[in-house]
Amino acid sequence: MKNIILQIFILFLVFSNISFGQHLPITKNVKEAYRVGTRDISGAPGKLYWQNTGDYNIKIKFDPDTRLLKGIVDIEYINNSNDTLAQLVFKLYPNLYKTDALRNRHIALKDLGEGVQIKSFLIDNEYFDSAKYKIIGTNMYVGNKIILPKQKAHITVDYSYFLNAGSFIRTGQIDAGAFFIAYFFPRVAVYDDIDGWNEHPYLGKEEFYNDFGDFHVEISVPDNYQVWATGELKNKREVFTNEIVHRLELAQQSDSIINIITTGDLQNGHVTNKNKDSVNTWVFDAKNVINFSFCISNHYEWKSTSVMVDSTSKRRTRVDAVFNPNHEAFLPVISYARKTVELISYYFPKIPFPYSHLTVFEGLDAMEYPMMVNMLPFKDSADAIELTAHEVFHSLFPFYVANNETKYSFMDEGLATLIEFMYHPLIDSTIHLNYDISPVNLSAGTDEDMPIMTPTPQLYGKARFANKDLKPALAYLYLQEMLGESQFLKALQLYITRWAGKHPTPFDFFNCINAGSGKDLNWFWNNWFFEKNVPDLAISNVNNRKLNYTVEISSPGTLAVPIHLTIIYENGSKETITKDISCWANGRNPINLKFKAKMKVKQLVLGNDYDVDINPENNKWTF
Repeated sequence: MKNIILQIFILFLVFSNISFGQHLPITKNVKEAYRVGTRDISGAPGKLYWQNTGDYNIKIKFDPDTRLLKGIVDIEYINNSNDTLAQLVFKLYPNLYKTDALRNRHIALKDLGEGVQIKSFLIDNEYFDSAKYKIIGTNMYVGNKIILPKQKAHITVDYSYFLNAGSFIRTGQIDAGAFFIAYFFPRVAVYDDIDGWNEHPYLGKEEFYNDFGDFHVEISVPDNYQVWATGELKNKREVFTNEIVHRLELAQQSDSIINIITTGDLQNGHVTNKNKDSVNTWVFDAKNVINFSFCISNHYEWKSTSVMVDSTSKRRTRVDAVFNPNHEAFLPVISYARKTVELISYYFPKIPFPYSHLTVFEGLDAMEYPMMVNMLPFKDSADAIELTAHEVFHSLFPFYVANNETKYSFMDEGLATLIEFMYHPLIDSTIHLNYDISPVNLSAGTDEDMPIMTPTPQLYGKARFANKDLKPALAYLYLQEMLGESQFLKALQLYITRWAGKHPTPFDFFNCINAGSGKDLNWFWNNWFFEKNVPDLAISNVNNRKLNYTVEISSPGTLAVPIHLTIIYENGSKETITKDISCWANGRNPINLKFKAKMKVKQLVLGNDYDVDINPENNKWTF
């Protein structure tokens, strides 16, 4: 009996976050979530976890000539929390272009304007005039309205704004006949169990945090324009000619690339149906998504294919590339996107792609939206591969697993950046991958460098890209090497399964990976994510006796980095000795590597293409 009790206690120490090892510096708002039961120390949602929801019924009229967007949005908002909401907070993202709004990105004076104009605002059929709400930049605060726990509120907003012609930041006009339109409607901000209302203003650099909901969107545009959007097109036979519908249905079942719309089709006018008022209304439905975007064009070509993403159900995802035919650099993007969807489903993280379609639309940015990607026509093929994979992978994070991008963007950007160098050789091995990790080396140890856990709005200068994108990606790469591909995959799948359709914090992620791997990794999370450490390994000493070598590897730096030692023999042949990152789990005492050389050694070189190190001078030993 004593042995059984002892075994249970040991298992508890392994799988629990409460161990004799290090503890994570948990913030007080997360501790409070543990106390009240909305989150669990195991990394799972708590028994009392909740999140608010908003379902959106939107009717849009957009005039490409004037760029005036008029809309009416009906929102069915549900307060699933145990809190009484004494106010509502809304996001008016187009107000980034409002003259008096705060911004941290440059916008040309000619693109500034009056922002969102609200014609009428109603909650539960009660009219709210401008005295009852206050607009500060991209946030709108509505008082004089109490929403009790578990209560619904019906909100109707009649509004308009002019889409930006230039200063393209994730949305705007691309050319005279192409537009990517995102963040185009007033929406209720997130109210969660960690921070309450999400009051972080949208300033341009930081990204987004939105609740899940169902969307029904009707978009009216001139009938010589085509529309692509989040969700399912519900009236394709009303807006497209029979031939286009036939091609689209063919692509939905085909592994081959189908030309849906060609330049010839556009010139012949054989694409969209014509109406007396010269307007088509496109109807889209999307279920349980955190956002909705759409794009329109009157001259883009459309290529499409599909891939089976679930071998059990035989479900397929359609993959589209929509682009300016003058930009030949966009031609291979359809293949890159299709392969990425396939890799997500069957290779890493082996999660069937969660959406019925994905559209990559040529724009002036590299940016993700649910079921949509806005992608530049990169002339460099390596850039096109990496960025296509990156943006498509965002379909999982932050859209399927909806972390707070505004506050902790490393949670999704780190994984999407990891994919850039994981997927590249699988998408096209003939195109050389020479990934630049220098931003981490250049920022490490500087006064601008910060821990990865630093809230994203506080990151600037050299530290920004390194700490929200590249450094977490490398951390996950080293973690995968330490755990092994299978165990790392198992841990990540646990995180996805637990938090799909929900809002995880970084602590939920860390604790899920601990639980899924069966290891207490808090030493690693502390070293890489919470502390301001510097990577620097060195070959500090070498002893050789009759081809028996002992190589001492020291860590002048404080950041744990794996050891990859390359042995270069006199005849030019090479061998590699590897120690994963766990060799530094118990401190920074030097590591001795011993090996029997097959012949005389010419040189020892420490580090590979993905090992960060601020001082390469101490990484070589020449005999």
